[in-house]
Amino acid sequence: MAAIFPFKAYLPANNLEEQVVSKPFDKYTLQEVEQIVKANPRSFLNVIKPDLAAGVHRNPTDPAGLQRSREQFLQFAHENILERQEKPAFYIYRQEKPDFTYTGIIATIASADYRNDTIRIHEQTLALKEEKLKDYLQVVGINAEPVMFTYPHTAEIDELMNRLTAAPPKADFIADGKRQMLWLVDKSEDIRQIQTAFEQVNHVYVADGHHRSASSVLLSEELAHKHPQASKDAPWRSFMGVFFPDHNLQLFAFNRLLKDTGGLSKNQILEKLSLRFHVEEHLSNAVEPQKKQEFSIFIDNCWYLLSFKEEPPAAAQQLDADLLNAYILAPVFNIHDLRNDHRIDFVPGLKGPDALCKKVQSGKAAIAFGLYPVSFEQFFAFSDQGRMMPPKSTWFEPKLLNGLVVYDLEIPEDDRR
Repeated sequence: MAAIFPFKAYLPANNLEEQVVSKPFDKYTLQEVEQIVKANPRSFLNVIKPDLAAGVHRNPTDPAGLQRSREQFLQFAHENILERQEKPAFYIYRQEKPDFTYTGIIATIASADYRNDTIRIHEQTLALKEEKLKDYLQVVGINAEPVMFTYPHTAEIDELMNRLTAAPPKADFIADGKRQMLWLVDKSEDIRQIQTAFEQVNHVYVADGHHRSASSVLLSEELAHKHPQASKDAPWRSFMGVFFPDHNLQLFAFNRLLKDTGGLSKNQILEKLSLRFHVEEHLSNAVEPQKKQEFSIFIDNCWYLLSFKEEPPAAAQQLDADLLNAYILAPVFNIHDLRNDHRIDFVPGLKGPDALCKKVQSGKAAIAFGLYPVSFEQFFAFSDQGRMMPPKSTWFEPKLLNGLVVYDLEIPEDDRR
């Protein structure tokens, strides 16, 4: 049973949304961030990098820098750039693109649900990264970008979302080239109906934000150990998420780039591949896999489509990323560890085959591999079975903004480092 909770969010003041919100920091170059924070003191990037506008560069783990981020957040609240809502609420979020509309609900979920199997994951996390994010949270004390969850859609929740979004939104603006909309749901009866509907959802699944959710859980458990008598409703016992039904998300492939061929010529590569695959040449015409167990390759300005001559054992239970690793990357190119091999890079599938062409033609990669996207059926099955997908197996859309909805964990001052 999924229990989600309303909360008193900090939202950008009316008509300031476009000035406040930002893409996540790692989606910009450092030069872009420097330009934004100097030109726009209201940008949430000034909370993430509070001294950059003054030309001060700090290490991301610098405790003084983290404390400055907390101070900058409080200053935004003091100046009413960010305004705290008076009543706990849910926040319905919608992002519109020309070809798709995404609608989900922003709420909090108990960190304990990460351990009791209500929250299910599909990606391994790195302990060092978890600790770094936990330390960040402990000092800065806010969730400014929700963890993205999905769940098998239900008619009851869909009907609720349709009814509630028939009213005018609280915010309606353009950011990152897309229409962004936000509804505030603070009526007690609406809140009760949403919570009751979610109680019929057995599990929610982390789509994007595995490290952010894991670090929130670590911090919550650490504080619970230090404060065993703390209220069960203490904000730090939960973290913020946005919950999209599966039919309101898009799931794309995550394609691969190989920076060098290990000394193999194109002909040698094709010869090795032809031992197990049918190799279909497409010359300069871009090609994408049209079904599972197909792969596209771009090398030396030519496209090729690969399909197995004989289906490998247990292929139906494996992701195409696993098959690529096992039958192409490892035996042909001697790549066995995607997490740490510097020869491998990744390109989101939504960018299409042209992005792969450009990377190879620019010399940034020697060869590109296109994959067929994971289906939601596969995604849920892997998560339900407790199986971990290979690194960079899924690319979910939409990508969310920082600073649109902010959750204060209200960590006791003595526990801030």
